[in-house]
Amino acid sequence: MTKIVGPIFTGRSWEEYQKMFHLEEWELKNQSFLDCAAGASSFAAYLANQGGDVRAVDRLYDQDPQILRSLCQEHLEALIKSLEPIKKEFDWTYFRDLEHLQKHRYGSCQEFYQDYSQNRHRYIQGDLTRLPFDDDQFDIVLCSHLLFIYDHRLDLDFHLRVLEEMFRVAGEEVRIYPLVKHKKRKSEFLKPVWERLSEVAELELVKVDYQFRRGGDQMLVMRK
Repeated sequence: MTKIVGPIFTGRSWEEYQKMFHLEEWELKNQSFLDCAAGASSFAAYLANQGGDVRAVDRLYDQDPQILRSLCQEHLEALIKSLEPIKKEFDWTYFRDLEHLQKHRYGSCQEFYQDYSQNRHRYIQGDLTRLPFDDDQFDIVLCSHLLFIYDHRLDLDFHLRVLEEMFRVAGEEVRIYPLVKHKKRKSEFLKPVWERLSEVAELELVKVDYQFRRGGDQMLVMRK
């Protein structure tokens, strides 16, 4: 089985994004969005095709489309294999089973690949600790499945630097999902991050209508 060294490069669907981040129709139509560490997710492709204002950023967006397509498929296969022995630890309400999960995520990867191949201007290569955008450039900044789940790889300083950068380029708010690792365990960094950033931002835990990791039904919202 492929051993993944860093965060996995897979895709989540725009439907998942709507649920994970509690996105309202009026927001999608009227707000500008930045998807941070977007990977092979299809949110940017979908929203742009609906006439929305959206950009995606990832450190791998300098790569050829075929390379990212292959990487997504490779990481997805590795993910499915790793979930098989622990699948009972997850909530199978949104996805019926591992086969459904794989098919769904593969579809997102394909949508991303098509849009990334044809509309590279939407996909910006960048370091999340030094985002290549102006202050308040986007209304809402989203970050899915990067922060608060890789505590063993991404330290507290990284979390703080990334959150501060996302907050800098957000005109209104930042939304982060999820906040738990396996077995409902909250990230050990959530408390110190809350204590530090509550001095400069209004913070709130918001319940969302989505859960795959058990206990993962909340997002962190940072408001100006």
